[in-house]
Amino acid sequence: MAIVIGLTVFASYSYSQVQIGLHGSRLEGTGSSQWGFGGNIKFLVADKFAIGVAARGYPKNMESETFNSGGNTYKMLHGNSIVPVTASLDYYFGKAPVRPYLGLDAGAYFRQHIISITQNNGSSSYYNTSDKKTFFGAAPRAGLNIELGPVGIFGQAGYNFLFGSGSKDDITVPGITTGIDTKPTDKFWTFDVGLFFKIGGKSM
Repeated sequence: MAIVIGLTVFASYSYSQVQIGLHGSRLEGTGSSQWGFGGNIKFLVADKFAIGVAARGYPKNMESETFNSGGNTYKMLHGNSIVPVTASLDYYFGKAPVRPYLGLDAGAYFRQHIISITQNNGSSSYYNTSDKKTFFGAAPRAGLNIELGPVGIFGQAGYNFLFGSGSKDDITVPGITTGIDTKPTDKFWTFDVGLFFKIGGKSM
């Protein structure tokens, strides 16, 4: 809430238009495909530039496998949840109502990997683990806004790069905490489609 209030005050000294977006999302990569959701707030600081914050959530995509050991059948559930929370910068082309744009997100990616093993009849639990990690990540994006008055629709695709070991005590930021050529720990695509609402200002 404090972030929203602060950014709203900042917007009053900028281009005087705020865009609030809500969207569904698809993640492809990390060994799985996951549906998710997200939202963003953008502030137009010039006719073609916007800065903001964004967040996405991809709930646990649990996959099930069975195996036999010692004459017993077991079921293993495993999956990831990923929550990126980022700052954003966008550059828009052309004029309303149809505007393509290029953007960049950068921030924290919270990831949790879960494994659970139970006897197939559910009578016993033999192994449960939850591994939480935090990465620095960045994602170049390309998208399209279509304005319909104070409401619009948008679609965008981003390619996400995660860096570091995931240790919260040692977040790897290429070019700052390490050399700029740091190799990514993970890479994946995200695809978003949703609505945005304009507050104040004029059409871009």
